[in-house]
Amino acid sequence: MPAMVAAPALQCVRWVPYPSLPARSLWMLERKHRHYISSAVIVAKPAATDAVREILEAMQNVEVFAVQDSKMVLVIEGRTSGELGATLSEISGISGVVAANMVFEHSEDEEAYADEHRTDTA
Repeated sequence: MPAMVAAPALQCVRWVPYPSLPARSLWMLERKHRHYISSAVIVAKPAATDAVREILEAMQNVEVFAVQDSKMVLVIEGRTSGELGATLSEISGISGVVAANMVFEHSEDEEAYADEHRTDTA
């Protein structure tokens, strides 16, 4: 009978997802950090436009780019696409907001953004 050799002990590792990231975004943790930016159009009740604008201007990673009547164009920045969506959801819950719609989303590696070696600038 052949000699029995003990198998090396296997260490069991428990995988715990990051609570701030949606499950579909976890694969990006292995990749470079990305910078996400989007634009959104917000429509507020005419009587609440000024109050909504003040709240938006106080929000982190949100810039009010333009205002015309009760419509506003925003720029939203974040570290994940989900973060942009969460910010837009938060905006849609503001009292006086009638509609909050994302118009455009873009992402790029932060390293490319930081080193200014961009080819898409005029």
